[in-house]
Amino acid sequence: MSDNHLHFKNVSGFFFRAVPAEFLSSVLSRTRPDSPGRYHRPGQTILYMSPVPEWARLAVAAHMQKDGKPRLLVPLYVEDARVLDQRDEYSCLALGINRDLSNHCWLSALQQNVDPPSWQNADRARFSNADGIIDRSRSIPDGWHLNLFRWNELGGPRVTVCGEPIAVPLPENVNV
Repeated sequence: MSDNHLHFKNVSGFFFRAVPAEFLSSVLSRTRPDSPGRYHRPGQTILYMSPVPEWARLAVAAHMQKDGKPRLLVPLYVEDARVLDQRDEYSCLALGINRDLSNHCWLSALQQNVDPPSWQNADRARFSNADGIIDRSRSIPDGWHLNLFRWNELGGPRVTVCGEPIAVPLPENVNV
């Protein structure tokens, strides 16, 4: 039996997910199959969220400035997620994860037609049966984000909407 679970952090609590207003009704839905991200390849599921509203706003500010779409912060409650915490260097090393790979720009990698280095970390975490991965923020001192690979399925963490959405104003200037 694998002891990978010894390197996972148990996470439960309140989080905030930023979504374009037109996707509010599908806030807990799986990602679009054609939409890659920092921790998911096209076709893989992911649910990005932050434990602090301001961190969620900052995480999407550059996207908002680029696409001009308003976002809503949706309060969520996460129960019983077992995740790889990239802030824990020992756990990363034990699972063969180089947490610094997650600091590289995933969009630049895709533009160069190469796999983003952060996908290696997500692949290893998924292979280790983690429910998700904690991402160390590159722009928020001591900030982090929770990214679930699975949720609301048998044996996995439970995620529920637990409040009304909060409007996020479009940023005027972003230095990310």
